[in-house]
Amino acid sequence: MKYILHVFSFLCMLTVVASCDKFTDIHKDFIKNGEIIYAVKPDSVVFIAGKERLMMRLWMENAQNVKEVVVSWNSGQDSLIVPVSFKTGRDSVEVLLKNLEEKSYSFNIYAVDKFGHRSLSYTQFGTAFGNNYAGSLGNRRIKKVTLTEKEGVIDWFAPAEGMILNEVSFTTKRGNDTLVRFPSASFSVTIDVKAGSSFKYRSLYIPQAESIDTFYSAWGTDKMPDTYVLDRSAWKAISVSDETASDGGGKAALIDGNLGSYWHSQWGPNIPSPHWAIIDMGAVKSIAHFSIYRRAGNTDAKTVQFFLGNSSDPNTGWTLAGEGVFSSGDMMNVNNSANATGRYLKIYLPDSNRPPFTAIAEVYGYGK
Repeated sequence: MKYILHVFSFLCMLTVVASCDKFTDIHKDFIKNGEIIYAVKPDSVVFIAGKERLMMRLWMENAQNVKEVVVSWNSGQDSLIVPVSFKTGRDSVEVLLKNLEEKSYSFNIYAVDKFGHRSLSYTQFGTAFGNNYAGSLGNRRIKKVTLTEKEGVIDWFAPAEGMILNEVSFTTKRGNDTLVRFPSASFSVTIDVKAGSSFKYRSLYIPQAESIDTFYSAWGTDKMPDTYVLDRSAWKAISVSDETASDGGGKAALIDGNLGSYWHSQWGPNIPSPHWAIIDMGAVKSIAHFSIYRRAGNTDAKTVQFFLGNSSDPNTGWTLAGEGVFSSGDMMNVNNSANATGRYLKIYLPDSNRPPFTAIAEVYGYGK
């Protein structure tokens, strides 16, 4: 019995040896020219968009033996060999691919070490942008342009996709050519600009979240208003011919910015027209025109005359700047046809549609 077991074990051993020989023969077919050794494969690769170019950013791990990186595109018709020198651990290299046609690309990247071994390929995609993309870019839309005594203000609509910055080019009040740049997250910009002057504006874009180039829209042109609302924060209504302060708020209501309040002449038949009010504007003003509002829904106020002067005396030193007559509505514009200037403004109401009463809600001056 032992003899039979020994014979059986010997036969099994011969079978295993024969099987190993056959496996080795198959393996030899694959390594008959020597065992294949690969260089370290790129760990990760990204392509950053630009104008007719791309930036390749490549990372490798423990690739100190790698001497060059080969990049190919257009199905291998175009390629670039990049000499490299990596440090131990994780290291990276950036390579600029220039003179690219505006389109999307598929890139194959592999490494070659100093022994001539080649790595497995890494495939990545990237898009180069150019004139077609640039031609599609528009300027940010302007919502409103306003002008004050101190500055011009441009309000904007929401930015388009990819818009990162905006620029405004203008000439300051001192005559200096100036360019201001502000982020697309801002919806308003203030500039030191003259009334009636033109300004240019354009928008800056990047085609993707990260880009090596910025694209510019074509310049657009707009204009500041010819006049601006004078700052009334220092104005004071210092005297009136008469008033009923309990009705409407009194003379201070003339410049409080509230159309619901008003200056009303004194109640009673013994206070006839004319009625007047004097406002101290704090400094000599050059005014292009006036806007005046009578009491809302009330047509008592009829003719209005505007005088300018440098004395608060109600009787002397006044120059008639302009006059107008209310027709329909509560607001009227009156030009300073005499080009008069002065620190003090006198509002003179010589008549009424319901004598002797009159009521004025608000008065504004516009500079030029």
